[in-house]
Amino acid sequence: MTQTTTFENFSNGLTARAPCEGKLHKEHYTSADFMQREWEEVWTQCWLHAGLVSDLEEAGDYFTFELGRESIVVTRQEDDSLAAFYNVCQHRGNRIFSNRSGSVNEIVCPYHGWRYTLAGELCKVPDAERFHPPVDSAQRSLKPVRLETWAGLVWVNMNADAQPLRHYLGDIVDQLTPYHFENMVLAQHQSVSLATNWKTARDNFLEQYHVDFIHPQHASLVDCCNSHNALLPLGHSWTRVEGYTTDSRYALPETTPPHLVPLLAGIGLEPESFNGKVDAIRTAVQKQKRIIGAELGFDYGELSDDQVSDVWQYDIFPNLFMTIQAEEVWLCGPRPHPHDPNRCFFDKWTLQLPKEIATDDARGYALNPGLETSREQERAEYEQFSQQDVVDGKQSMTITIDQDLYYLPDMQAGMHSRGFDHAVLNQDEQRLQHFHDWLQAWMENKVEAAK
Repeated sequence: MTQTTTFENFSNGLTARAPCEGKLHKEHYTSADFMQREWEEVWTQCWLHAGLVSDLEEAGDYFTFELGRESIVVTRQEDDSLAAFYNVCQHRGNRIFSNRSGSVNEIVCPYHGWRYTLAGELCKVPDAERFHPPVDSAQRSLKPVRLETWAGLVWVNMNADAQPLRHYLGDIVDQLTPYHFENMVLAQHQSVSLATNWKTARDNFLEQYHVDFIHPQHASLVDCCNSHNALLPLGHSWTRVEGYTTDSRYALPETTPPHLVPLLAGIGLEPESFNGKVDAIRTAVQKQKRIIGAELGFDYGELSDDQVSDVWQYDIFPNLFMTIQAEEVWLCGPRPHPHDPNRCFFDKWTLQLPKEIATDDARGYALNPGLETSREQERAEYEQFSQQDVVDGKQSMTITIDQDLYYLPDMQAGMHSRGFDHAVLNQDEQRLQHFHDWLQAWMENKVEAAK
């Protein structure tokens, strides 16, 4: 009953061990000066998940990515390619798009009517003859931002000289490609405002030491205390928690845990047949999902047995974590506040297999309960709310994340106490230490291989 942790280098030559050791001083969570240094050395240097390719189906479709004081607009161009630009007119700096998403024929600044093509080229200046010297369209076109896509996800990087995304993600690409996130559909899109530093939120999802205390329901869901962790280059990491099992800290139940009953029934397994042998459920599920998946139209063939049954979390530095099951993925992570180190925004996209290939109501099949999203339905509504809305039960990001969000403001408040100086970590918090080691390396400009 112990977690294991290993270092895994990338095959492209990047090493997993950070060049320095990071300290978790409280000022790192409360200082405006440290926040500014992070902006210059981390947020403007790293590849960041900005949104979904599926939100840009037609030429002229766009969405904005809000990060700190910056706004970046991502568009589908006339040639069907994607492009990203700083969301600011080159006339006098007015922000062009104020809506989160939409569709346009051309990009028009609402203040003075300067017009740009979908490729960001300045094409019309009202009363152009009154500018002396004349406006140079090439110089006054929208300023581009690096953009790449992978697995149906849009990524941006404000460092024009950064290494390609494939280099930044390294072997993660090969490890996650079999899930084919690009074939999933958006089931939910949420953002919550939090009274906490972005790293306070980030730290919470980098360790499982807290699970027994604020997530008691997990004892009958997964076996966190036997998870395996891998520390990867550049600050990335992953953890694997066995699913379709129970917490090995406790005695194995004699009968199938209630929450597993609908999961087993959905793939044609009799829950009662595992009474007295609950430890056989995980292996049975790995085999049965492949059989039922083939009947429904979903092929598990590219996935390992562990990927079929277990919960994996991949942590992409600096702020994205991906909680992954074969039929569903959560894309979650905090974004920094524009100016307050004690506040942040936390986003969650839920992607699922479409019900057309994941369920069969006539036969009572469901590869995973809750897969009710269709390819044909409208895009899920974008929900924005506060942490208090979650506490009051008005909004939910699932019971597990709700429990995390409840405690985060108290963690942030404690950072300001005269009675606290810095954190001390145990072996089960190595992913958290790894993140801060690499954060320190980025802050000290010691990550040349990624720039």
